[in-house]
Parts: sequence; structure tokens; C-alpha cells
Amino acid sequence: MARLPKYVFRRANGSYRYKRNVPKHLLPLIGKETLYRQLGDTLQEALRTLPRVHAEIEDLFRGEDNTPSSERALRIIKASLGTEIAGWVEAGIVPEYSQEEAELNDLGRSLEGKLPKDIVRQIYSGKLIKEPLTLSKALDEYEAYKLDGSPKDREVISRNAKVKQDLKAALSKVKLEIIPLLNLERADATAYRDHLLKRLKPSSVQRHINTVRAAVNLAITEHGLNSVNIFVNLKVKGAGASKDDRLPLSDLQVAELAPAFASDPEVWGMFVTLQDSGARLSEILFLRVGDVSVQERSIRITPNEQRGLKTKSSDRTIPISPAALTALQGLRAGKDDDAFIFPRYAKLRGRDAASAMLMKRFRKVITDTKLVIHSLRHRMKDKLRNTGCPESISMAIMGHSTNSIASNYGSGYALDVMRGHMERVW
Repeated sequence: MARLPKYVFRRANGSYRYKRNVPKHLLPLIGKETLYRQLGDTLQEALRTLPRVHAEIEDLFRGEDNTPSSERALRIIKASLGTEIAGWVEAGIVPEYSQEEAELNDLGRSLEGKLPKDIVRQIYSGKLIKEPLTLSKALDEYEAYKLDGSPKDREVISRNAKVKQDLKAALSKVKLEIIPLLNLERADATAYRDHLLKRLKPSSVQRHINTVRAAVNLAITEHGLNSVNIFVNLKVKGAGASKDDRLPLSDLQVAELAPAFASDPEVWGMFVTLQDSGARLSEILFLRVGDVSVQERSIRITPNEQRGLKTKSSDRTIPISPAALTALQGLRAGKDDDAFIFPRYAKLRGRDAASAMLMKRFRKVITDTKLVIHSLRHRMKDKLRNTGCPESISMAIMGHSTNSIASNYGSGYALDVMRGHMERVW
């Protein structure tokens, strides 16, 4: 058998595990000498799971020093004295002059000089000092709430880091990490908005504010606070969507673009599939061989370990044009069903690389900044509308959410029904 990656070993039952020794300086903080994580029953599954698990452990080791002192104290108590005593400490009901109090005193004395004084003091006394709820902590809790083990986690973590960076620059580290959330004022929210407007488009500013607003709303609800969210109803002039934000491409423009993408089979497969499906770039980029049905002349767009989908309605099966099917079939030849059709770009940050590559070719032909690769999606939407396609069928093809309860019942429109409308576009 080939040599396994670092930190990975095979168990006696044939499954694979991740094993990592805890650095010595973190032993008192984590409470274990070794950490284990299950990776999967097969080597292929283990290799797919490994990057996520390794990143989690690395984040744990890096972030431990930033953990609130009360959480670190409680973790040490739990690891050293057990969950029962830790539970009493957390509830603040350690009996005075009890055996439990004596054990806490002994543990605190044994850690003197090894850990910060405020942590030792809380262990010794059995009384935790709760950290104030700050804007930074609210964002951390929101991030933890949003993470679900899907490919979208990377985007959530990256966005949260950028939001914190901007808040720190606009308000100061003190207001972000030290001053309680309840002490912030509306002027702080407007200062954040104005800071963003200096370098971002209004629509991007609104998205950043939406993230902060959602984080604060969650904190207010979860902590039972009697407070007004200062980021609610924060006006951003020009942030509303406009029909001119992104223009659709005309048939003539698409014809002019085609030669710029035709030289490379993989690039041509992306372009013609985007053109004739109206799908999002990430939906096409991570297609597997098994997602394309030659018999049904369709593609299945579904979440996988590399990327999630924007909405529940985005999980769909749609017809594919003869031109796109021919291009994809050439890229599928000789590959297993679980292989990616576009392996050069079906990876971390692959969407960014593919977008840059496509736009480089695009700009050689069309320089209008309101026209981009995503305009192919706008084109499909407009052409479906202009050829008389009912809005409900158009939304099913495009993967748009209908926001109605009725739309969640049944298996959706038949492929032949959607194909009839799409053929008018093709």
C-alpha cells in the first residue's frame, strides 16, 4: 500500500483515522495529549475528509490562545476533575468547604506560574468570570452557527474574517473585542457603513452589513438580550438591485464570443454549457461524469464535497442542448462516474481561477463592464421570458427560489416540459 499522508493511520477494522499529538504548551488548555478524528471507511473517503479535519485541528491549535479565560478554565477543570465538578462550577454552585472545593483549590495551586493568573484564579475559586458579549464574540457565534461541514464553510469563515477586519479598522479593536455589544451606538454602525463605502460598491456594502446584522440578531436572541440591533435599517444609498447592474448578452455578442473559447475543449465545454443551461459557474464547474445523462440529455446539479448550492431550489436536473452534450461527452470519455468533468478547476479556489480565465478571454472581445460571463445566465432568463416560458418553469430551470410552500411538494417539472421551452432558446 502507498504511504499514507501525515497524521493518517489505518485501524485494525480497515477504517482510517487522524491522530495528532497536542503541543506541550497547549496540554493544560486542551486537556488531552492526543486528538483523534474519524476520516472514513475507505482510503478515497479519508483523502476527501482529511483537508477539512486537518484545518479544524490547525484552527484549534492556533485559536486556543484566543479562547476566553473562563472557557479555558472550565476546560481544564473538566479534563482534570471530570464533568460533574465542571458542571457545578459552570452553574456556580460548588458547595463551600466540600471535597469538590478542595480539589479545585489543589488544582489551582498546581497550575500557579504555568498559566495566566486570571485562569488560575477561576480554577482555584471555582467561580468563572463570564466574558462580556462583544461584537467580535457575536460574529464568532454566528460563524459557528453557520458552519455545517459543507463546502460553503470556507466562504463563511473567509467572509467573517473580512467583516472583522473592516470593523476593527472602522471602529477600533476596543469596540470590536472589549466593549460590550450593548454599549455600542448607532453612530458606530454608520461609521462602519461609511468606512466600507470608501472602497466598495453599495451592493457589496449592503452584503457586509447584512452579515453583521444577522450576527447581532442571533446574539440578541440566543443571549436573551433586551436590546435594539444598531445595524437594522441601516440605509445604503444605491444598494438596491437594478436591471442595469448586469446586462444580458445578445445573440450576436454570443456568436462573436464563441471563437475566443473554442480553442480549448475544456474551456469550450464550460462556455457552451453555461450558455445553453443558464446555470451558475460553480454549478457547472463541479459537475461529475455521472451528473451528465446521455440517455436523458440532461445534467444533474447537486451538492458535493467541493461545493454547496446557493439555495434549496438550486438542486435540480435540467435538459442540456445537443452542442453542450457533445462538448461534455468529449470531456467525460474514459473517466469514472465520480470524476470531475473539469478537473483543472474543480478544487479549492477553482471557481476564482476559472472565472478569471473565462473573463480574460471574454474581455478580448467585449469590453463593456456591464457584460460579464454571468451575463450568459441573464441572457437565458430573458430569452425564456421572451419566448413565452411560464415564470414557474423558468425559475425551475434557473434554480431560483419561489419562496412558496407549494413549491416544496412533488419532484418538479418533467424534463420534457423544460426542454420544450429551452429548445426555443437554443
